[in-house]
Amino acid sequence: MGPYRRDHWVALRVALAIGAPLVLLWATGSMQLAIFAVFGAFTSVYGRGLDVFARLRLQSIAAGALLVSVGVGALISLSPERGLLVLPIAAAWAFLMSLLGDRVRWAPPGPMFQIFALAAIAALAVDGAVLLRGLGVAVVTAVWSLLLGLAFGGVGELVDRGRAARAAAGGAGAPAQAPGPAAAGASATGAPASGAAASGSLSTGSIRSVRPARSTPLGRAWMFAVGTLVAGAIPLLIGIGHPYWAMVSAIAGLSAATGFHRVLRATHRLVGTVLGLGAAAVLMAFEPSGLVVVLLVIALQGGVELFIVRNYTLGLLFLTPLVLVMGRLAGDVSAGQLLLERGVETLIGVAVAVAIAVVLERLPASSKL
Repeated sequence: MGPYRRDHWVALRVALAIGAPLVLLWATGSMQLAIFAVFGAFTSVYGRGLDVFARLRLQSIAAGALLVSVGVGALISLSPERGLLVLPIAAAWAFLMSLLGDRVRWAPPGPMFQIFALAAIAALAVDGAVLLRGLGVAVVTAVWSLLLGLAFGGVGELVDRGRAARAAAGGAGAPAQAPGPAAAGASATGAPASGAAASGSLSTGSIRSVRPARSTPLGRAWMFAVGTLVAGAIPLLIGIGHPYWAMVSAIAGLSAATGFHRVLRATHRLVGTVLGLGAAAVLMAFEPSGLVVVLLVIALQGGVELFIVRNYTLGLLFLTPLVLVMGRLAGDVSAGQLLLERGVETLIGVAVAVAIAVVLERLPASSKL
């Protein structure tokens, strides 16, 4: 497991970003819009470890990409042929979002959250009025996430300045203090502070990945597009209900830096998902509903952010039940069917990621992505 870098600050910020909107939607009887709030709140996972203004810039770009992804998904959902349209559009979108992500160097790397947003919204069978309200909820939640980032960054800077002043007043022999929320996790989540930090994140299965020098933005964009297309096509052909889970699993595996680490990441995702399915089965056996489900989502999201950077497999122990509980929140299919589909589609996505990684490793060095 990677080192602890006061990740509780990030976990608290992200939990508040998703929690406050969900509680408000529950209180107003608007839980059908919860999925839109979740995608808006994904803004808060970006820019971890950056200073307050650098984080604001990166999160603003990520928020724009997420909101446009939700909008494109909403347009697809209005078509009676949405099941067929989503696949080529998602592949093209993965290509574009990969290029954007490489341009601004956002982390988590890759187009995972954007494809999740587009494809999940595209699968909704709701009318235009609901989609319009949902887009408004996503916008408000994204803005809320940006404001939280500013608030936490400002408080963190004040705390750090106060500690620095006390340390200076106490003399050179005063013990160093731990960083506040603004600086927490800097070397773990932005650009690694050193080569050792980078290799450490890879060895523990961290979701943050360095990019090899020989890898090109265009090559990675094609890799994500092909992975999205193939991983999404298989569930559609065999008639499973959540093709975007396979797409996201493939993208997650391919987001690592090299062929070896792509296979390692995909393996971590499969193992973590299997463990998470067990945890989800226990939680869903109690048939939680209403506010209990909302509180579970908040707690699980906090758990994801506490561990996903330090150990990807352990983070998925929280992420898998989070996704499935949200499926129940949206009034999705039965718990048993959700568990089965999550497992099968994760396996499909992982298999696609491993296959692509192996094929790319067999290419000449000058052609590798």
